[in-house]
This record gives sequence, C-alpha cells and structure tokens, in this order.
Amino acid sequence: MAAAEQYGVWGLILVTFLDSFISPIPPEVVLIPLSLLNPSGALWLALITTGTSVAGAVVGYSLGHKCGRPLMCRFFAAAKVNRAEQFIGNHGVMAVLLASFTPIPFKLITIASGILSMSLVKLLFWSTLGRAARFFLEAVVIMAYGRTAMEFLSGTQFSILTLGLGLLALTIYIIRRRQ
Repeated sequence: MAAAEQYGVWGLILVTFLDSFISPIPPEVVLIPLSLLNPSGALWLALITTGTSVAGAVVGYSLGHKCGRPLMCRFFAAAKVNRAEQFIGNHGVMAVLLASFTPIPFKLITIASGILSMSLVKLLFWSTLGRAARFFLEAVVIMAYGRTAMEFLSGTQFSILTLGLGLLALTIYIIRRRQ
C-alpha cells in the first residue's frame, strides 16, 4: 500500500507497461492497492491499466517479431517457449484472450505472437478484450467489497476463477470450431 501511495498512477503505468513484455511484477501489485485507496476511482485505474498493458503488448510483439525465438529463450525456459508457441499456433486469438485474462504470463503471449507473426490488429483487439475483462472485474470487486476484496484478489481464489473461466471459454471455442 505504501509503494502504491508513493508512486501512484505513474507507478501503475510503469509496472503495467513492463509486465507486458519483460517484468515479472503483475499490474495487480499496484492496481489493487491504488483501487483500495480510492474505490470510486477503481474503474478509471482499470482503464489506465488496460490501455498501458495493451501498449506494452505492442513492444512485446515487436521484440518477438524483430528478435525472434532466441530472445524469448533467453528470458524463459525452453519448455515454456515451446508451449506458448504451440498454444498460439493451435488456438491463435483464443490464446491471446486466455493469456490476457488468466494468470498465464502475458509477456509470453505478446512476444510469441510477434515471433509467429500473428496479426498485430488481432493481438491488440483480443488483448484489449481480455485485459479489460480482468482489470475491470478486479475494479468492480473492489468497489463492491472494499478491503475484504484484497484477500480474494491477491489469493489463489481469483487465479482459480480466471483460469476456470478461461478454460470454459477455450472449451466452448474448441467445441464451436469443430462443429
């Protein structure tokens, strides 16, 4: 909370931007405390976080497109890189949506999307949709439950919820695609 107060919105912007292509610190580390400090501004913070995250995704995409697989393997285990490439190769935009909404490291998908030359427009659209859904959901929970929301959002329950919703969306997508 003290760090959120000290750095405020600019800290949120920096952490969120870097999270999309290099930083291991998720935006929620700053978004949740800032939103708790001013619950009526939580939706505005969610909007800032979404926009900044998507802007960072462009950098991740560009790094992947220009520097390719060797760059990704330098920062991530080869097994994770292989899984990200395979996931995007098999599921395309659904992979972007899932990584945008769930605890899957978003940077893996942004960089892998560039490596695989996915359409930048598709990356931006689906990233915006997934990131907005995640960050606005967090904002609404904070607005509704205040400080008691912190335990839920910071704990495994929220991760399980987003993974479950993501898997449900993936299942529906795969079923509809096979019909």
